[in-house]
Amino acid sequence: MGFTDKMCHDVAKDIIKVFWVHYEPTVNEDKTWYENLNNFLVKEFDRLQDIEEGMNSEFTDDEEDEISSNVMQLLLDKLDVDEDEFEEREQEVDWMRFDGIIGRYICDNSV
Repeated sequence: MGFTDKMCHDVAKDIIKVFWVHYEPTVNEDKTWYENLNNFLVKEFDRLQDIEEGMNSEFTDDEEDEISSNVMQLLLDKLDVDEDEFEEREQEVDWMRFDGIIGRYICDNSV
């Protein structure tokens, strides 16, 4: 793993901690992982829209893409979603909102 890869992975680990703090209390055990995730994404996206924009990202677009990808993989691991189940349910999740949320988390550590 190169320096940039490790740095992006370390940032992703920090971001998933923040994401999880906001996400975990919203989980309804009677719903599927993708229903819970989608419900959270809508609420969190709206919450972040109400927060004034903080600072700009210190990362390149490629680094942000890698961080987002790493966060998504870490999230799926935490949710215990394997590759087959992910592929089967991928369309059930609004990944554009997910990317927007992660982008805000990358740019603003106060969220």
